[in-house]
Amino acid sequence: MAEWLFPVNPAIYDIDRAYNDSYQICWAKNDFEFQINDILFLYMTEPIGKIQYQYQVVGFADRSELPEKDREYWLNKKELEEYRGDYFIINPIKRVDKATLSRRYLIEKELITPKDTLQSHKTTKIVKGKSLEKVESHKQLLSYIAHQFEDIKDTNYPDEANMDIEKYPEGAKQTVLVNKYERNPEARAKCLEIHGTRCKICDMSFVETYGFFAKDFIHVHHVTPLHQISESYEVNPETDLIPVCPNCHAMLHKTENGLPMTVERLKLLFELSNKK
Repeated sequence: MAEWLFPVNPAIYDIDRAYNDSYQICWAKNDFEFQINDILFLYMTEPIGKIQYQYQVVGFADRSELPEKDREYWLNKKELEEYRGDYFIINPIKRVDKATLSRRYLIEKELITPKDTLQSHKTTKIVKGKSLEKVESHKQLLSYIAHQFEDIKDTNYPDEANMDIEKYPEGAKQTVLVNKYERNPEARAKCLEIHGTRCKICDMSFVETYGFFAKDFIHVHHVTPLHQISESYEVNPETDLIPVCPNCHAMLHKTENGLPMTVERLKLLFELSNKK
């Protein structure tokens, strides 16, 4: 099974309506060598600029078999009439709208170059004339995209809980009691889109330290602890949240002479300590 990334121009094809209306749709095959069960990710071109759809190849159809309903999704009928090839049939899997799947974010994470407009297809499939370097870069990109489409809940770190937690032994296990507050995963994603994944205190980068598999790992710290404000509030990802490494995160939840630690104070302590 191969994975593919294709651009979709919403001015030419109404993929939103197609996704909402149909169990399956016909997609122009062109000269691509698709196989049954291949996975397609669809990038919505600017001004949207995000990868939003996941489909799976389930069959093939020739031009004469294109359903009338599918023709309605083509907003640019000239493009449809000029196409003379066959189609492959795809089933919808999922639609997402995540800041971490924007072209801007992919550039920031160095998964694509700034010059890459995502207008050409990418695939994990090894094809004739494709360099090993390009194969590897496409694999990394599509692996990241696939991960973003998975049903994964963000790890609940005790971001805003009292760090002086109590532990009670239960045989060989321990129960850790922490306060739990609701967090917005979209606010976290937007924070990382704005600030990146480098620690704002010590400048540590997980990808530089541990390699590609740690590319997106970082904690996100609420500048104002949630337990000091209402349990539900409008988060500003640019001013209310910052990326920090676990060590600095733990230090931000400690007190100094009975006073809460601040981002500015911890930065100063780090700088003074590293000047020695």
